[in-house]
Amino acid sequence: MKADIRTTHENGFSLIELLVSLAILVPLMGAVVTLFSDGVNQHSAEQSSSAMNQEARSALELMTLEIAQAGSHRDASTTTTSAIPLSASTQPAFLASSSGFAVGDYVDVDTGTNKETVQVTAVGTNSISGLFRTLHGHGVPVRMFALPYLTGMIPTAGLGANSSATTTKLKFFGDVNADGTLYYVEYNYDSANAQITRSMTPITQGSKNAAQPLVGNIKANSVQFTLYTDGQSVVTSVSLTLTALNTVKSGSKYQETALSSRTVIPSAIAGSALLSEIYQYGGVNRLPPTPSNVTTWSSQ
Repeated sequence: MKADIRTTHENGFSLIELLVSLAILVPLMGAVVTLFSDGVNQHSAEQSSSAMNQEARSALELMTLEIAQAGSHRDASTTTTSAIPLSASTQPAFLASSSGFAVGDYVDVDTGTNKETVQVTAVGTNSISGLFRTLHGHGVPVRMFALPYLTGMIPTAGLGANSSATTTKLKFFGDVNADGTLYYVEYNYDSANAQITRSMTPITQGSKNAAQPLVGNIKANSVQFTLYTDGQSVVTSVSLTLTALNTVKSGSKYQETALSSRTVIPSAIAGSALLSEIYQYGGVNRLPPTPSNVTTWSSQ
């Protein structure tokens, strides 16, 4: 009996063919990897640029919103927690809350024939001081119908009527958060670190808070804060200009985004109109003075 032996011939690549294939594939694979790496880097750079642009736009929006509140002052209402005797000198009146009151404000105390208007000379914890010429009982209302601050946006030195001035630091105060608390705010262009910084401090605080970075990657000499005054020398609007650099190159230069806005300050306009009427028709000027801490901090 004979065995059925079959021979199978296997086909394959020769060594030379393998070497030729590798010689072709290796450069191709290198090119693919390079293209993929470039794509990843480009995508990462574009994402980073998008984030930087958004940061700059968010900073500009914040500055615009806060500047619009310069000089704003919110009404306040509370009650006495003890009787107020009449006196020939200033004395404290103890209240359920002293939030929202500031030195220089005029408050209406009590109702009916006992009602009087008193100017606040000091503010304490749940108390205000002033000259009370009428006896007031426990639990009577104390109301303050707030008037705006003319100096909500601190003007630069020498800025006169119907003029403008450009600076790299803005200083202003007001009820920025619309919560009854007055804040002093500074924006400063820090050219050494290519950034704009922001400092925000309650005016009742003992010292000014340190500045914190607000937005970075700012193009050199691109930041301008321009203040505009009206006929009463009151700053009624501010324009902002800045240019943010990003990480994507266009040719040999990095791309950049130029941003600008102009903000009208409603409280300053209203205060200036009131002052103009006082000058024209006479009357008592009850517009509140600039808080002492603001005067000190803005001169530093």
